[in-house]
Amino acid sequence: MAKYDRDSEPPCDDESDDIEAEIIRDEVSRIFKKHPNDHISKLEEIGFEYHDDEYDEEEHEEAVATPLNNNQEYLVSFFNGNILLSVQTLEIFIEERRSKNPNLPLIRKYFKDSNKHLLSLILYGINKYPLNVEILSDLAFFHEYQPILNIVIDHYTVACKEQSNLEVFSELVMDFYYATIADGYDALYAMKELYPVENDKRKIVDFLNEIENAGLDKEDVEF
Repeated sequence: MAKYDRDSEPPCDDESDDIEAEIIRDEVSRIFKKHPNDHISKLEEIGFEYHDDEYDEEEHEEAVATPLNNNQEYLVSFFNGNILLSVQTLEIFIEERRSKNPNLPLIRKYFKDSNKHLLSLILYGINKYPLNVEILSDLAFFHEYQPILNIVIDHYTVACKEQSNLEVFSELVMDFYYATIADGYDALYAMKELYPVENDKRKIVDFLNEIENAGLDKEDVEF
């Protein structure tokens, strides 16, 4: 919410203060009526200061973020189209992702911009490592800013089918569910259709579906 503060002025007596306040109210009302698209500059002309209370700290961090090491400089150059995609690009991306102190604002702004080079890197990584949960998660995050539902469904479905570790499968299915449910796709239902009732993966999906319907957290329920 924006607010306007009048520049500080010396105190007046009550009567003059009331008269001045009425004049200001009339002038402010006139400005909003006559200049609906330019009221900020017009209010500033009569002594008001504009303050935007809806300050987005995350956006500010992204706006001022700059590369802090060689890897990050390389990635920024790649995102800007100055470097061709290669195995080295993927390795650097994963290394920075797993860093103890990743430069999150720097990379995040390319997700929010739906950077085409970033998407090509993520898809390259998934095709090379189809079960990599980190890269799949990046694909889901990218989907938040650019709708790529079918791509997300295709790759998560492949990963769920091929994942043999049942604990990892459980986490993967829920990631899949949360990444797509807002778009009307029920990944839990889709997974149920893939396996017969007696299958271990089907049992896990049924369990996850039950606790999701009950509004519970998986960690709070004994499996």
